[in-house]
Amino acid sequence: MKQLRLALFFSLVERYFSVLLAFGSSMALARLLTPQEIGDYSITLAAIGIAQVLRDFGVGSYLIQKAELDEDTVRSAFGMALLIGVALFAVVFSVAPWVGEFYRSERLAVLMRVVAFNFLILPFCTISLSLLRRDMRFRALMGVNLTAAVCATAITVGGAWADWGPVCMAIGSVANNAVTGFGAWWARGRKRFMRPALKAWRPIARFGAQSVSAGIVTSVAMDINDLVVGRVLGTAPVAISSRAQGLMNLFHRDFMAAIRGAMFPAFAQTHREGGDVDARHTAAVIRITVLAWPFYGFLALHAHEVLRLLFGPQWDAAAPLVPVFCLAGAVVCTANLVLSLLTAIGRNDVATMAELVFQPLRALLIVAAALHFQSLLACAWAYCLSFCLQPAWLYHLKQRCLKTDTAALGNGLVRSAVVALLTLLGPWLLSMAMADQAGIVRLGVNAAVTAIAWLAMLHLLRHPLAMDLDLAGRWRALARGSRLANKPRQ
Repeated sequence: MKQLRLALFFSLVERYFSVLLAFGSSMALARLLTPQEIGDYSITLAAIGIAQVLRDFGVGSYLIQKAELDEDTVRSAFGMALLIGVALFAVVFSVAPWVGEFYRSERLAVLMRVVAFNFLILPFCTISLSLLRRDMRFRALMGVNLTAAVCATAITVGGAWADWGPVCMAIGSVANNAVTGFGAWWARGRKRFMRPALKAWRPIARFGAQSVSAGIVTSVAMDINDLVVGRVLGTAPVAISSRAQGLMNLFHRDFMAAIRGAMFPAFAQTHREGGDVDARHTAAVIRITVLAWPFYGFLALHAHEVLRLLFGPQWDAAAPLVPVFCLAGAVVCTANLVLSLLTAIGRNDVATMAELVFQPLRALLIVAAALHFQSLLACAWAYCLSFCLQPAWLYHLKQRCLKTDTAALGNGLVRSAVVALLTLLGPWLLSMAMADQAGIVRLGVNAAVTAIAWLAMLHLLRHPLAMDLDLAGRWRALARGSRLANKPRQ
């Protein structure tokens, strides 16, 4: 448990320093670039979404979950990743002009060709990063990823300041992967170049085929929003929707990426050792929801103020979308670790089936909303509806592979919900009472009230997260210190 807590600590520190850097970069780019330019880059990423899925062919997850590793397996994984990376570079570089012509933008072709260089670099990142994660060396990972994030942020913001346009984001992504690849290789401590091989390619290919089939469908479903909205409504609305969803993704993507990065190897280790994987999963979900629900609630209450503070008035149109995306995130956070658990216990086939069924449904809902209503808000509600359906489907599949202790999970979720509701009651009342106050003042006061109320509710309701943080002990220590300080000296 101590090793897992340290892993989570380093993973969260790394992730949220990276998020702070990315947030600072986003705030600068929102002022230095236009919505049209940011929308062009969003469409570029969506256009190469399938290639992004294929880039490591699931070899990273294979190395983490495999019971025993040998040199042939590692070298074969590197060989496969290298072959796929070279092939993807050639394809993306070649089709870039056609994509630019389809969207009537020469800039898209340039962006795609710059981003294509990532596929040549990523094979060198994948193997070293996966081996570090398998060994739970999250302190080293933190150093590598933060160094890469600092370099990428400096290049991206500096390029925008120098009037490079959206190409600064593409160059920044290449720099990020280059620094990550070298840093991870150096952190492993084996200062020699790994020779690629294909001797043990068959089991890797079987595992990768399942991962890739689900990943392709997932990528299409995730990117279909940008692709369809970009074609029907234009590239600027893509940026508006992306900015609203980006606030939700502070938790759904950024925070949960750190949690999954630590929990996936932890689930795999627990399974290899014959431990109770479901209990570990339940404990994680209870702690995640007590963080997620107050966050999403606060963000929904103050969407306009947060957007104004972070990105300026040109993004006000994103404010009505934020509460819808927050509702989606609040529901799906109860099931965010199920796919990681299924893969960790060797049921990648079930995880694949889960995505193959769910993701086309999500794509269908979003495409239908975009084409029929031609409204960003309708697309957001379609996205939310799909996310509200996902947890039931995922827990149904999990139950077939690993029984869920529904009583323990239900009781824990009720406690998280009570903490969230009581935490958000004060900010909601204050928002109505301070309706005539400046937005930044209202936001600051309510942020402080929310933080204090959340800590107090954790302690008073004895939530499991409070036990982890030993909040009761800290409160007692503070009280003793206060009494000693006020005690008159003899």
